[in-house]
Amino acid sequence: MLKMANIELIRKLHFKEGRSIRQLAKDLTLSRQTIRKALQQNEIPTYQRSKPVTNPVIDPVKPIIIRWLTDDETAPLKQRHSAAQIHRRLVKEYGFKGGESTVRRFVRQYKQLKETPNSSIPLEFDPGEFAQFDWGEIIVLLNGIETKVMLFCMRLLYSRKIFVKVFQHQRQEALFQGHADAFDYFGGVPKTIVYDNMKTAVKKVLEGTKREEQEAFIQFRSYYLFDAQFCAPAKGNEKGQVEKLVQTARAQFLVPVPQVSDLQVLNHYLLEQCDAYEETYVPKTKEQVGERFLQEKQQLLPIIGTHPCARKVRASVNSLSLVNFETNAYSVPTRYAGRKDAQINAYVNHIEINIDGNCVAKHERSYEKLQEIFEVDHYLDELERKPKYHPACAPSSKS
Repeated sequence: MLKMANIELIRKLHFKEGRSIRQLAKDLTLSRQTIRKALQQNEIPTYQRSKPVTNPVIDPVKPIIIRWLTDDETAPLKQRHSAAQIHRRLVKEYGFKGGESTVRRFVRQYKQLKETPNSSIPLEFDPGEFAQFDWGEIIVLLNGIETKVMLFCMRLLYSRKIFVKVFQHQRQEALFQGHADAFDYFGGVPKTIVYDNMKTAVKKVLEGTKREEQEAFIQFRSYYLFDAQFCAPAKGNEKGQVEKLVQTARAQFLVPVPQVSDLQVLNHYLLEQCDAYEETYVPKTKEQVGERFLQEKQQLLPIIGTHPCARKVRASVNSLSLVNFETNAYSVPTRYAGRKDAQINAYVNHIEINIDGNCVAKHERSYEKLQEIFEVDHYLDELERKPKYHPACAPSSKS
């Protein structure tokens, strides 16, 4: 089976560079059938190392090399170690058996890590190259109740074209759905998107600009072929354009506090505001956002399909044929009662419950608490055996 990195490479070469299946098969020495299968992948597999990578040749002497390089920082410029000199000292003083290229590679990597500045993006942007993303928190009156909701904000940096949408929360499924909706609205995908270090995308902040990303986020961005760039910790100003958009959306679109019956009504209104924003002039130019966007849209990556915008959660089915998710319970057919291997695919507006790779139940997602959501058909077999009572007939149930 092809690894994720290989699949991502094949998809980028085909969709970004326009290489044909025949050319890819020749260049990568793979069969055309394998190339086609990679291009059709919707779920890109992930790979995790079971053990950390080790190098028994260089690892024992790394502390020595680092000490010498650290000492060099206070030495005269012309009296500092080169990689070749470090190799000669290691061989002479420590009996090092590795080659000079091994030492040279480690020295280069160490210096790059030390010298790499915090993640930054240029002040001038080419069409289609960059976008920025951020969440903002707002208050709305939802059915007369003051409710905190999250504002998804994305801005293309060349044209300043914007997309904003409200979600109940900022969990991973909302992050993915917001991206997919933004790409559809823009008619394409920016090549690089700038983020802060949100937990729905970043598993761990490493040294410098490196990040260990969440597997689901890697799959999502690899499918759409965009690259992610992350700000330095506590440096939100590195995505100042979208932070300004959050402020603009609050001040211009959401004052006074919106009073709506559901979020779909509010999102329709926000989409109209995004359209109207095209008449705004791009700073330091005589061009409107809409005029620049016509140029930028041509340079966006094409949308090559739809990736499932779901968060995956493992679950069990209890004796009442209910699966617990967050604070609520959802029914599945009674024949699956007791199964411990269910998977919930949580979308923004609905959930799917999968067992043995098949969707066995689909429900509208409830954001209320302590609800039991039943589908009566799930209990028909059991009702025939026990017609007097079943949880699906309970007064508190929904169907």
